[in-house]
Amino acid sequence: MRRLLDLHTLRLVALPALMIALGLQSLRVLYPSLTWYLADARGADPLTMAALATAVFLPVFLAARLRRLLGPRTALLLTAALLALFRFVEQLVDLPALDLTLSAAAAVQFVLFLPIWFGNGLSFRGDGAPGLAAGLLLGLALDSALKGAAGTLDLSWQPGLLPLAITGLMCAAAVVLAALEPGPAATAPADPPTVRLLPLLALGPFLMLQCLVYQNQGWIAAVTGVEPAAAFGVVMAGNLAAAAGLTLGFSTGFARRMWIAPAGAVYLTLAAAGADRAAPSFVTVVVLAQLVYGWCWGLLVSAAASPRHPGLRRITLVVGASLMLFLLLSFLYYGSLQIPVPIPRAAFLPGSAALAGLATVLAAWHSRSEAFPRRGTWTSISLGLLLSLAPIVSAAGAGPQPAYRRPPGLPIRVMTYNIHSAYDVAGRQDPEAIARVIEASGADLVALQEVSRGWLVDGSTDLPAWLSRRLGMPFIFRGTSDPVWGNAMLSRDPVLAAGWAPLPRSGTLLPRGFLWAELDVGQAEPLLVIATHLHHVESEHAPRQAQVAALLSFWGGRPNSLLLGDLNARPEYTEMGLIAEAGWTDSWREAGEGAGLTWPAVDPFERIDWIWHTDDLTAVDATVIDSAASDHRPVLATIDTAP
Repeated sequence: MRRLLDLHTLRLVALPALMIALGLQSLRVLYPSLTWYLADARGADPLTMAALATAVFLPVFLAARLRRLLGPRTALLLTAALLALFRFVEQLVDLPALDLTLSAAAAVQFVLFLPIWFGNGLSFRGDGAPGLAAGLLLGLALDSALKGAAGTLDLSWQPGLLPLAITGLMCAAAVVLAALEPGPAATAPADPPTVRLLPLLALGPFLMLQCLVYQNQGWIAAVTGVEPAAAFGVVMAGNLAAAAGLTLGFSTGFARRMWIAPAGAVYLTLAAAGADRAAPSFVTVVVLAQLVYGWCWGLLVSAAASPRHPGLRRITLVVGASLMLFLLLSFLYYGSLQIPVPIPRAAFLPGSAALAGLATVLAAWHSRSEAFPRRGTWTSISLGLLLSLAPIVSAAGAGPQPAYRRPPGLPIRVMTYNIHSAYDVAGRQDPEAIARVIEASGADLVALQEVSRGWLVDGSTDLPAWLSRRLGMPFIFRGTSDPVWGNAMLSRDPVLAAGWAPLPRSGTLLPRGFLWAELDVGQAEPLLVIATHLHHVESEHAPRQAQVAALLSFWGGRPNSLLLGDLNARPEYTEMGLIAEAGWTDSWREAGEGAGLTWPAVDPFERIDWIWHTDDLTAVDATVIDSAASDHRPVLATIDTAP
């Protein structure tokens, strides 16, 4: 039992695992707070966002000074306690301005903690290496287990006593463990030579890939086509594989490192290059990639475990540079959808994997003649196996799967709703508010736009899966920008067939597309539903006109059809005239009252959300629902057979 669950290693990994989980939770509040509160709700420009994000990460370079000033043990305790405090208080508040402030404060402590913790671990020489590597990987696994058990909705966005109790328990445990953490002497060697530390620059690209893909339940579900619950299982199986890979990394002889490292680097790069291509085989790719990443971290940390100097200057510089690299990569990745960047967007994922692979090759070279410590490494597998039970426990308590439950036949109540990634007008994520709007409307079919299945800047929530489970309505989804951001439909009627297609870019940066489905509504012919979201810059009509032409070409004059979505066009625009000229009827003009304004949600002045139908159908009524759960108001219409 001591080999499978070594208490010494358990003590080493418990604190970093908790701190990494709390730190990642804080980053998943910070990133969307910058996007949806600071920029969207408050009107800050991209430069201000970048400056604030940089200000949060820059204090990492003060870690060496803080450790020298307070001592190794006190510095570790202070950063852990402050991170726990800020994270717990953030759980108590629901004001976006405070969410931003507290998540930023917590993130500062997180980036300070990392090099201090790493330096303290290396002070114990080889004995600390297994704990350093395992703590990082198990922190990722713990974080994913908590998110997956809650349907990917972070604790920060969940009200109630249970989320508060879980957060409080994690924070209290982190503080207690930090207080019990043995502190090395201030003069004990903690700083390895720079050449040994440079491979740890892989931390930034590694975290980028983990946040975007390998810990992203929505990404895996969207790419592989598996159910969300199964995608949760894949994520946790990957984390278990990473723990196994870590153990293999510590036990690999130096002769084999020199060929395993480059082979692993090639595989990781190829896996990342294909991460956005729909294929059921990606399940296997994820698990094998995590096995390789675990092996890499065993090598990277062990290669650095040769402290020769007191202090923390070199570790601080390398870990700080890796975190700044994470910030730069993530901001450029998402920013490329709004502003031109010099790197092709498709290169970010394989480029990040290649950097991590190259770092592993360098670590293998530097440690080519050394044996690595093996003490307690099986503990990471035991803990990984324990955490991998989370999907089974979650599935057991989840209740029945969403199912089609509407008597067949028309009329049908249909809604189009741009849900703004479930961020309300104040800039706080609240999918429950979106669900209540849909639920109260009695809609049988809902076309959703701005739907995220795990973007870091959207809080990493798998929104269509969450809404589907909450409302008991099966969903279909297709990403237009990455596999995890695009359009979705919720339906109470059986979906007989479904598909998607891209729309013309016409020189714009943000890819667009449309989703279509054939619904069995009890008629001789299925109801064709086309859901889309057109180019958003109001003054740029040409891209929308090209996109409308593509939609009309796909439709091809078919009867019994609906066209729904955020078309980003007013009634007087030429692009809406093209739809009318093709034979479509505007449901609002037919059955609505008033101007039908839908944007912005507070004091709207534009009608840009539409429900069109073919002339063999009719709109019995049409309503704009007054709600601030998104920046758009939803449009609801009852559609029947034309008399």
